[in-house]
Amino acid sequence: MECSLSRTSFTVESWGVILAIGIVLGYMGLLYFGAMVIPGIGLSGQLMSQLPDNFLDWAHAPGYGILALLLIRGLLYRAWPLTYAISVAAAAALVFGLWTEVFQGSVQGRETSADDLVVDAIGIAVASVLMLSTAVRNRIASTCLWS
Repeated sequence: MECSLSRTSFTVESWGVILAIGIVLGYMGLLYFGAMVIPGIGLSGQLMSQLPDNFLDWAHAPGYGILALLLIRGLLYRAWPLTYAISVAAAAALVFGLWTEVFQGSVQGRETSADDLVVDAIGIAVASVLMLSTAVRNRIASTCLWS
């Protein structure tokens, strides 16, 4: 009786997917732990307490915009249609923003804020429009003949 063990070989593409997932999860971890910092406690809390409140409020927009861009690019890499990739990535980033806001409310010195979620949504929307406009621009450029 013969027994053969099949070896799973990872290709460069497989490692690329694993790396991309790691980058997205690492970035989500940074956003989560940034939301859990207690103002005035520890080095990061001391640094955070030195920043103006308006800066901290609007820092959500680029943070969640970048998350949306990473998710959209990942889904496009997996050959998702652009509109589906944008919709799913935007929804996932917004749900993650809601999740961090809920947990942020359980941290001493922090509070849950609907305004923060709105700023998250603004960042996600800007990232989505940016990806859509880039795709439209590339499609127009590929169909036009420049002399």
